[in-house]
Amino acid sequence: MLKITPELKTELKRVLWDYSIDEDTLWAIWEGKSETFSLNKNKLYARLLLSTPWYKLLDYLGLNGLKEILTDEVIKSFWVKDIREKFSYAKNVIHGIS
Repeated sequence: MLKITPELKTELKRVLWDYSIDEDTLWAIWEGKSETFSLNKNKLYARLLLSTPWYKLLDYLGLNGLKEILTDEVIKSFWVKDIREKFSYAKNVIHGIS
């Protein structure tokens, strides 16, 4: 389970600026215990990946946390093929697959 740090909380609120969602619900979604009509864990991970620079993601999540959120299911949710390919490549790199 990924640890929710104060920095990660701030970043999640920033990337979800267009959602009206309370903190308890947000953390339940992050942990996969809940979802709303328009937001689930994978959509939350995708939003974070698309909206946050890599160096910040590494600071907030660490390499293992990044591995945990960068899944095939999340990558498949990206609409743009080039972005899917870039994240797929990044996933392979951080997992040591060439």
